[in-house]
Amino acid sequence: MATTTIAEFMGQDHDRLDEIFAQFQTMKNQDVPKARSLFQEFSTGLLRHIVWEEDFLFPAFEAEAEMVKDHGPTGVMRNEHRQIKTFLEQIQAKVAEDDLTNGDAEQGLLQVLTAHNVKEEKILYPWIDNCLSDEERASLLTRMKH
Repeated sequence: MATTTIAEFMGQDHDRLDEIFAQFQTMKNQDVPKARSLFQEFSTGLLRHIVWEEDFLFPAFEAEAEMVKDHGPTGVMRNEHRQIKTFLEQIQAKVAEDDLTNGDAEQGLLQVLTAHNVKEEKILYPWIDNCLSDEERASLLTRMKH
């Protein structure tokens, strides 16, 4: 069955990314090249996810809800995106050197992502779904999938 809501689509992407990161954490002590590949897949996917939010979802939501950019919930999410990107860069620098002992950056990333994803899945995505018409939602989903 096709995904029909922003909450479903984005929640499924969160789950997919969480699984890739968990695999990275497992493999980094067993197979460094595989771990490096998994981290790259995770990082690329997470950055794409952030682009979907900041370039598609947030502007549509802000327009429909008559919110000022970077105020309210989308402002909080954009700030957390900046934190997430910083942690990704820290981990990427270590991975590039085959140093997979990035516990602090990983813990920081997981801490921010866990709270961030809950806010999005429980509050923001359903709110976006409720603000948009079926046509607007379908159009956004199509654009994000392609």
